[in-house]
Amino acid sequence: MQRYFAIDFINNNSPILNTNDIHHILHVMRMKKGDDIEVIYHRKVCICRISSTTPFSLEVISSNDEHSELDSEITLFFCLSKGHKNDLVIQKATELGVNRIILVETSRCVQHLDDKDFIKKRERYLTIAKEASEQCRRLVIPSIEGVYSLKDLSLHLCKHNYVAYEKCKGSKSFIDFNTINKGDSISILIGPEGGLDIEEVELLEQIGFKPISLGNRILRAETAAFYALSIIGSHLENE
Repeated sequence: MQRYFAIDFINNNSPILNTNDIHHILHVMRMKKGDDIEVIYHRKVCICRISSTTPFSLEVISSNDEHSELDSEITLFFCLSKGHKNDLVIQKATELGVNRIILVETSRCVQHLDDKDFIKKRERYLTIAKEASEQCRRLVIPSIEGVYSLKDLSLHLCKHNYVAYEKCKGSKSFIDFNTINKGDSISILIGPEGGLDIEEVELLEQIGFKPISLGNRILRAETAAFYALSIIGSHLENE
């Protein structure tokens, strides 16, 4: 069943969708009056029936609780990458369960975005996250924030904060999950294609990040993000 996120609810029985979703339902999926869809609002799953196509309206016929979210809130700090890698990371990080994606600019970033550029791109980033959340049947859409310098990250820290750094070697230098209690928030920072310089790592340590290893191989930035988030998610879902 197709899943969509409501932008509002009227009288607790009539969810409101955005115009792009309505177009998708009527003209891409070619749904008609009487067809059912899933609508998410405030983490609640509602089974809704199309009661009218002109104007478009829905009515709730049932609701149920799902548990598809990780028990801990996860933040990905991702340093800007070139091309469409930012789009790909937002999509896959959403599928892997993150709650916040914060874009970061460092000295070795190839791509640079000022506030004006980010505002233009943010709508597309949010659309990517929304569609990924619907596809993998999540109950929330991650927030997309940025672009921040490293020194600004102290305002966005979680309970536990880690930075992937290639000079930390071996699996023993990875996250010690024994120090993390159930429900604790976790963040991971992934550097740019050229890596982080030592001064940046030292600054992150002063802010509250702990350097960790992602193994003995040097990974692409996007691969490092997927790898770290996969390990964190696997642990949280199997603890």
